[in-house]
Amino acid sequence: MRIYISADIEGIAGVVTRQQSLPPGIDYEAARRWMTDSVAAAAEAAFAMGAEEVVACDSHYNSQNILIDRLPKRVQLVQGVRRPLGMVGGVNEGKFDGAFFIGWHTGSTHRSGVLGHTMRSLVVREVRLNGGTVSEAGFYHPLMGHFGVPLIGISGDSHFVEETRGFAGDVEAAVVKWAYGHLAARSLTPAAACEEIDAMTRRAIGRIGAFKPYRIDGPIALEVEFKHRPPADTLSLLPQVERLDGYTIRVMVPDMVGASAFMSVALGYDPTET
Repeated sequence: MRIYISADIEGIAGVVTRQQSLPPGIDYEAARRWMTDSVAAAAEAAFAMGAEEVVACDSHYNSQNILIDRLPKRVQLVQGVRRPLGMVGGVNEGKFDGAFFIGWHTGSTHRSGVLGHTMRSLVVREVRLNGGTVSEAGFYHPLMGHFGVPLIGISGDSHFVEETRGFAGDVEAAVVKWAYGHLAARSLTPAAACEEIDAMTRRAIGRIGAFKPYRIDGPIALEVEFKHRPPADTLSLLPQVERLDGYTIRVMVPDMVGASAFMSVALGYDPTET
């Protein structure tokens, strides 16, 4: 059995502000340890449940947040930016039996959720697939499904769990904090959160046969609504891109791999933004 883990930081217990999520902000070094330990808890539980291989993917900021020397020695870690498939880099290599989103967050249009955003918080207002608004989890869920990998477990704040179960169904979940707003929450301690993630992982793998990959057949209409006009100005210069209004573009892509590639090019990379 092979298990895949993609980790973000905004949904990690104890993280409630942008300063905690980026260097050199207050508590960033602590937050990256909490993130690392959350991934380690999921990995250790997966091994205990019979996994032969666990691949984790650092999917926050510059993808160099997880402290590799704090992970179980059998875990393999995907790191670095400008990589294929973005937040699920490496999920296409071999066959994974199930995947976890650890420390993820709500989308930019959700009514609440700690540090909720979609793709890049200061740039993107909304992403839509075939007319339906998606969060980051909603975007990467069918991308993993393209490669036959089901989402089986998640961890994050209470609103993230609610939002994600709304489209992913009865995935196992660990609520590690309860959002009081965009920058406020009641949180478990990191140690207690790791216990919840351990239990969630064991439950998910215990019923792994109940989960099926979710696919979106192509072609797919990808729409991106930006918070400012310049990205739409630039992208609309491409002949295949349609300008819908001052802030929104649409492009037809063959499948979710194409959608991921377009988003990577469209958003570029800026280490000052999530």
